[in-house]
Amino acid sequence: MAMILNPGYKVRNLLALNFAGFACISLVVFLSASQPFYLSDVIGVDSKKIGSVVGTLGVLDELTSILVALFLGTFNDKLNFWARSSKRFFPSGPRILEFAGFILLAVALLGYGKLSRHVFPDLWFWRAVFAVAVTACMSIVTVMLHEANNSDFAWTDLAFWKMYQKKPEHDEVESGLLTEEPVYAPQQNKKHGKLSALLGVSTGLGAVFSVSFFLTLPVKLSDHNSDLTRAGSVKLAYVILSGFALIAAVVVFLFAYDNAKSRKEHGDIEAESARESSYFELLKQGLEASKNNRRVQLAYVSTFVSRSTTVANAVFIPLMVFKYYSENGQCSGSVSESANTPSKDDCYDGYVFSAILTGVAQTVALISSPLWGVLVDSKRLGCSMTLLTASVSGMIGAYGLCLASIGDGGYDPRNALCFILVSFIGLSQIGTIIASMSLISSVGSTVESAEHKVIGSISGCSSVFGGIGILAITKIGGSWSDSWTFAPFFILGSLNVVLAGFSVAATRK
Repeated sequence: MAMILNPGYKVRNLLALNFAGFACISLVVFLSASQPFYLSDVIGVDSKKIGSVVGTLGVLDELTSILVALFLGTFNDKLNFWARSSKRFFPSGPRILEFAGFILLAVALLGYGKLSRHVFPDLWFWRAVFAVAVTACMSIVTVMLHEANNSDFAWTDLAFWKMYQKKPEHDEVESGLLTEEPVYAPQQNKKHGKLSALLGVSTGLGAVFSVSFFLTLPVKLSDHNSDLTRAGSVKLAYVILSGFALIAAVVVFLFAYDNAKSRKEHGDIEAESARESSYFELLKQGLEASKNNRRVQLAYVSTFVSRSTTVANAVFIPLMVFKYYSENGQCSGSVSESANTPSKDDCYDGYVFSAILTGVAQTVALISSPLWGVLVDSKRLGCSMTLLTASVSGMIGAYGLCLASIGDGGYDPRNALCFILVSFIGLSQIGTIIASMSLISSVGSTVESAEHKVIGSISGCSSVFGGIGILAITKIGGSWSDSWTFAPFFILGSLNVVLAGFSVAATRK
């Protein structure tokens, strides 16, 4: 029987993992969805140029993410080596990097709220800091999921009222979400989808919470303080969420799983190599592991598309709404500094409606998360067919919006068809996310497997592919959207066609 990779995994560790995903996604959705209104109200960018500015900032964000993702992942592997080999207590890589990531998120949001006056250099700098922070948080969340999937945690552990009863042996828990994966038959482990789905639920809740509370926070602040200007309410919201990021940093650091500490306590630390691998040797090992594993390669393509879909939901749906309200004269012609509560004549109606429409997509994604987890673990479907299903859903939603915009009457995002189509996009988003995370978390699942030592590098590679996907749809789609509002959705539909092709090819191998 193969040795358990991560012994002593507790319920609080699982909660910390899911809270990290919840908190990070909620802040990402807030910044992305509030961006058009921040640029208009705080910076004073003309509405006709907002698409280009959004695209430029998105390019900066993703270039930064691409540059640091792989190195952060490898740094995680290096920190883990130091933690395992140190005779003194040294926190594991995921705990350190998650803490640092949320601290940087707090700093970036504070910079947006207090120190930004111009697009360049102010927003360029703070957006780059934000990108580094999000990359650190989300790359390491995948590593933390790998720890949970390859641990002795069982679903029965959630029955806290039985905590004093004798816990069954790991291989006797037939109904647990996780079972030990025999080293000679890794394909028998079919539980990765369920914990990935649980994380998907948490991130979905984070997105819904963000559009329901964070995104409407400027309006609520203005309602409760008549002396607060529109720009002031938006900036104050950023400052408040900076405090939320600080709280998240402390919570995750205190309760996240520490693999080095737990394995030392259980006497399960494997014999480390006589010579410590250098940083670039670890990086090379991670790249080689990716090159030789087809499941990981499919995960990279899926991550490429899923991150692009996330941008469509978080950025281009609000931009579509903003342009509708602006072009139809339902926004005030200039940036108002009135202290009055927002009325139907300004863009706060568009602000609130964009939160509603984005919230519908995220709610559908949230509700469907368990179903996607079951599909991933299904023997008949598995990850490849699940990805095919998700890509078809994405094509329906994205191409459907493009077709709905054709006609003399133009488009109206407030009609029922638009709600249905963005729901399909939400389905596609969560399906591709869960499948890609499941594929990566199945790599290096035992102590005997060398791949678990470079899981950070593999996760970093995944983030790089995701960043490239976001870069493509953000820059091309953002610039193109100035002349055709639905251009980003046409690009998204085309990316889903590519994913469908890779998924079909994977099922035939």
